[in-house]
Amino acid sequence: MKIPFKPAMLSMAMVIGFTGASAGGAYAANAQPVKPSNPDWTYNVPPGQDIESWFNKAKVGGDNVYFRNEKGASSFVVQSFNQKSGDKTNWTYDFRGKAQYFMGGELEYGKNGDVYFLSKQGGENKSYTVQAVNAQGKLKWTTPVKVDVSGDLSVLPNGDIVVTSHIQATKKEKEYTIFQTLGNDGKLKSEKKITDSGMFKVLNNGQVLNSGTKVQLYQGVNALSKPIISYSLPKNHMFFYDFRVTDSSPAVYPLSGGGMLMEIYEEVPAPGGKTDNNQSGTMDKHTLVAFDAKGKKTFARPLAEDESVMAAGNGFVLQKGQKFETYDINNKRIANVTLEGDNLWMMTAPTGEIVVTSKKSGKLYALNAKTLKVNHEVDMNIDAERTKAYSFYYAGKGELYTLEAGEKTVSRYTLK
Repeated sequence: MKIPFKPAMLSMAMVIGFTGASAGGAYAANAQPVKPSNPDWTYNVPPGQDIESWFNKAKVGGDNVYFRNEKGASSFVVQSFNQKSGDKTNWTYDFRGKAQYFMGGELEYGKNGDVYFLSKQGGENKSYTVQAVNAQGKLKWTTPVKVDVSGDLSVLPNGDIVVTSHIQATKKEKEYTIFQTLGNDGKLKSEKKITDSGMFKVLNNGQVLNSGTKVQLYQGVNALSKPIISYSLPKNHMFFYDFRVTDSSPAVYPLSGGGMLMEIYEEVPAPGGKTDNNQSGTMDKHTLVAFDAKGKKTFARPLAEDESVMAAGNGFVLQKGQKFETYDINNKRIANVTLEGDNLWMMTAPTGEIVVTSKKSGKLYALNAKTLKVNHEVDMNIDAERTKAYSFYYAGKGELYTLEAGEKTVSRYTLK
């Protein structure tokens, strides 16, 4: 079921899971399900800290894997493990520091293992700063940045850090959006501003999205004069926010071939009008829109209420209940599979694999994003006396992290 999450709602911690598949119609595993034994290492999280809520949102940078670690009222604590020796080489960093007043912040991770934090303190200190902590858990630098009401933090593929902020109008100057680019040494490299209206976001591939009433995609922060894609949203349509992929950003997904997918929706009357379960008498009608690398719209596909999509390679994966299908940029179906399991949920690994897990049953599958072939199949409850729930993070290429629900032990496995 699709729910139009608002940005403010997307900060809630979500633990999600999924069940697996193989290519070719009905479920037929081409890898034997296993329960991993002899973990590479295990780590017992200290009392008073919660690593489970953000477990599936882990990130890999340098030789480390990073988890959000909630401690007290803060979710701005990073728990780092060296991927190969996490039980021996690990550290925790609390970005709140000793601040008496703290007004929130935003975390991002660099490929080199650095962790970046955009934040604003309260009290007398109301300036925004970006902090950088290195792969050994030591503060590298703190740089003040210009942010008006709120800012957005991004890390470009080349390692640069970008702070995006909308600056409100004054008597002397009209409103504008500013992009401040910092090097990984914390020094300001450039400031770019654009006076177009809308909401700007730097995407993971370095492109810049303007998600106003007219959708505009720019090649990067240094190429804001002319969009490579421009598309006017149909009347009464809005962007969908997919918390599995985008957190607090619109459901816009760059593709490996240079194209782009976006999911939009409009509110329409529900069949049968108002009911006890639907007091508004309305429903959301979703549409998937695709563009090729030249900015040409290739299709607009209506989505049923029980259909979900995930960008994969130069196309997408469509889920409807237990059925999964892969499509190319022209909406042509490539492969399909029907899976076993309930409460199925999909995400993508850093390697591009489709990760299919079922937290409730303790199953995980890593699938080829194009063919849906099973690369790895895990069942944590094989031969177990009772079924236990598990949180998973699959970093790709057989690198798996698990956490039994309600427990405090992180385990790292290498799947063969």
